[in-house]
Amino acid sequence: MNPVLEEIITTGNTRTKNGSIKKVIGQITEEEGHLIQNSINDINAEIGIEVGLAFGTSALYICEALKKTKKTKHFVIDPYQMYEESYDGIGLNNLKRAGYEPIVEFIEMPSHKALVHLETQNVKADFAFIDGWHTFDHALVDFFLVDKLLKIGGIVIMDDADWPAIRKVCSFISKNRAYKLFGTTVKRSKLMSTSGNATSSVSKIQKVKNYLNNNKDQEGKNVFGAIAFKKVSNDYRLWDHFTDF
Repeated sequence: MNPVLEEIITTGNTRTKNGSIKKVIGQITEEEGHLIQNSINDINAEIGIEVGLAFGTSALYICEALKKTKKTKHFVIDPYQMYEESYDGIGLNNLKRAGYEPIVEFIEMPSHKALVHLETQNVKADFAFIDGWHTFDHALVDFFLVDKLLKIGGIVIMDDADWPAIRKVCSFISKNRAYKLFGTTVKRSKLMSTSGNATSSVSKIQKVKNYLNNNKDQEGKNVFGAIAFKKVSNDYRLWDHFTDF
């Protein structure tokens, strides 16, 4: 594991640009990091897109796992990264400290503008991690635009699926778009993956479906933190398609 990422995980702290210590607030869990890297490794991803950088924890997981070739690139979108009152460039500095600066392209603009910009540049991504503005409309727009960039067979992870707005977006994806469930994490529990064996009479896939439908699984215990979807095909819905979600 990269030493910069290991420092964040083991201490819960990171370093500012001037070298002082700062507590990392709201970082992703190790289970989410494993889901990120399992997703990337499963498809041998070379090109990544990330909405929301913050302290750079998820970006460090992503950059560590991306297949390193001449084409390897990770596009990071965050309009607030350089604000002194927010992150003051800590996430970018962590990527630099970790040695990933050559493969990172930072886009300092709102995600709806940045993702459209990438589409005009004909960018095609293998993997995407969406952890931006957490209202339903912003998260849905992020997914809609990421889908335009994601290759068939690519994987998108929606972080913070325990938030009602993000859960609703995940419900829309599962019921309306040509994506299949790839894996999940459970808050305060172990990593779950649809490729494993069921641990109860309720299958893991069914648990996620129940959660998206009813806000909890049939056991009433699991709250899903991140949900990964694999793109099956392009969008071939008719113009008047609607399935309630």
